[in-house]
Amino acid sequence: MTIKPMSPFLGAEIEGVNLCGTLSSEVFAAINNALLEHIVVVVRGQKLSPKTYVEVMSQFGVPGKQSHSEELHRDHPEIWIIDSRNSEIDAAGKRMVFGSECWHTDHTHLQKPPKLTSLYAVRLPETGGDTEFANAYRLYGRLSAKRSETVSKLYVIYGADRHLTFREADRDSFSVPSRHPLVRTHPETGRRALYIHPLKMQSIEGMTTEESETVVNELLEATIDLSELYRHQWRLGDLVLIDNRACLHKAARDYDPTVGRVMHRMIIEGDRPV
Repeated sequence: MTIKPMSPFLGAEIEGVNLCGTLSSEVFAAINNALLEHIVVVVRGQKLSPKTYVEVMSQFGVPGKQSHSEELHRDHPEIWIIDSRNSEIDAAGKRMVFGSECWHTDHTHLQKPPKLTSLYAVRLPETGGDTEFANAYRLYGRLSAKRSETVSKLYVIYGADRHLTFREADRDSFSVPSRHPLVRTHPETGRRALYIHPLKMQSIEGMTTEESETVVNELLEATIDLSELYRHQWRLGDLVLIDNRACLHKAARDYDPTVGRVMHRMIIEGDRPV
């Protein structure tokens, strides 16, 4: 097994490993350490049945509850089937690219958001369908000392009702707002990272929604450096692991959603951000 960095900033590809079956303690430790170091880990060429996928990811922790009940796998509800052909319709009557609206980390509306998200490529368009990733440690590190001190004191109130793609039945399941710091400390690395999901944000504590959106938009505009992103170009059978505690990501609007892009997504339970 070899680990090949994909960029100087984040992302690594692991070669020479077959995830079908129980991982040895050595292989699991190597993958987990790579995830902590590189934030995003790519394992290509996997042939994972839904059952095997759940078994593999369960070795990283407890699979979390997904939020889109109508699109969960019938036999394995730990898996959310993200099919672009089922995405929301925008005001112009066109299918939206799910996850492309903003830079975000996943499931901030939960009291204990997931530590890990995994995406497994099942169907892809002929071209496009990429996903972009940003190192949230570096986003925080790009702030001036004065601004980082100010931002580090802010807390964000989240709720699923701020997210366009939640069905009514699912909104009721996540009706209790969550409160998380805008800058969190990674529980394993001890490093500080920008932590945000703008679409699920109700407000920054002590600010109006409009003021909060201005603060977050200015933060992202000031810290996202396009030259430091990792842009993953998907292949069938790719399994991508994302450390939600240290990464923001966004789907690229570089394909027609009606042609079909299907990902199987799982999340692994995490701790309350601090």
